[in-house]
Amino acid sequence: MSYLSEQQSISIPIPESFRQIALEFAQEQPISTKAKQVYLNTLAVQIVNSYLAMLDIPTELEASYSWHPRGRLAADVADLLLTGVGRLECRPMRMGDRSCKIPPEVWDNRIGYVVVEINHTCKEGKIIGFIASVNTPEITLEQLRSLTVLIEHLHLVHLRQWLEGIYTNNWQSVEELSSQRSTQLAFRSKRVRGWELDTPEKVWQVVEQLYPAHSWEKSLPPELLASFPWRRLGNIEVSPTTNNCTEFTEAIAHLLKTTPDEETRWTLAEILWTLAPNHPAVSARRIIDLGMQLAGHPVALMVAILAKPDRNVAVLLRVYPMGNQPYLPPGLQLAGLDENGKSFLEVQARENKDDYIQCKFCAEFGEKFQVRVTINNVSFTENFVI
Repeated sequence: MSYLSEQQSISIPIPESFRQIALEFAQEQPISTKAKQVYLNTLAVQIVNSYLAMLDIPTELEASYSWHPRGRLAADVADLLLTGVGRLECRPMRMGDRSCKIPPEVWDNRIGYVVVEINHTCKEGKIIGFIASVNTPEITLEQLRSLTVLIEHLHLVHLRQWLEGIYTNNWQSVEELSSQRSTQLAFRSKRVRGWELDTPEKVWQVVEQLYPAHSWEKSLPPELLASFPWRRLGNIEVSPTTNNCTEFTEAIAHLLKTTPDEETRWTLAEILWTLAPNHPAVSARRIIDLGMQLAGHPVALMVAILAKPDRNVAVLLRVYPMGNQPYLPPGLQLAGLDENGKSFLEVQARENKDDYIQCKFCAEFGEKFQVRVTINNVSFTENFVI
């Protein structure tokens, strides 16, 4: 349903303080056209910020690109950072216009776009609609969705923002959760799919199994090959001591980025989670403690994503037992559902056999899905968007 068919908008007065800030930012610009652009962008951002404040949605205005002098000068930006959610682009248009310009530099790294109509005196702004994504330099009013859709969209977990290091507060790193309470051994064990990873030599033996006949050499750039401090024992490559861990992890991170096979990439990701859990190549991994929400069974849901070269995203879902429980309760189910609630992946824990269960799939930017954890007719559901 389009915005025009719903006829929903909200008007917000523009106080003198907003105009003064916009004028200060505009006066920094070298030419008049850029000054006008910055002036209207700044008003639009402040108007949307006021609206979200009414809804008790926390923002970080001063952390937005639009609030940085270099950001305003270098690009046509009107973003507003929403705490733990991502950057919402606030695009201005003048009264009477039937379309709104969206510059290419803001087509990425945004959770959505809000269009703000500013009257000729710049004393009133009207938030007229929302669109989740754009790939054209101009959108029409007919393409906009209502503000109700905007609010629903803001309450999704925006996984694409995880690639930018932006997380909601209830999603923690595995290390944070492990430090807060005694968690089961699967979090702390230096094992990946049955392989021990307690020494660099053992880790590199795993890499050799993933890349037979030293085929990993073809994937590493010459500068990394030249600096990698291995030694040769006969015909077997042996990794160095732990003192050379930087080159070691960087080699694995490069293989992760360049390997097309999805199963190999997830194995490499798990190795990096063990060696360097905060490495940028694998930092988009978070966990939520479900406590006792599932009929008294303490479990945690982990979600991890990996960017793909084709601009899609690989998604991994896992459920772990918590506390002193070595295994998941039998019958516990993990499911991935599309935005209409139809299941497309499903896995169930077996009795005294599973220290975690998981699902893997790929999704496109903008795609929505749900994750559901169920046992004994009690379930937890979270809504996501890539």
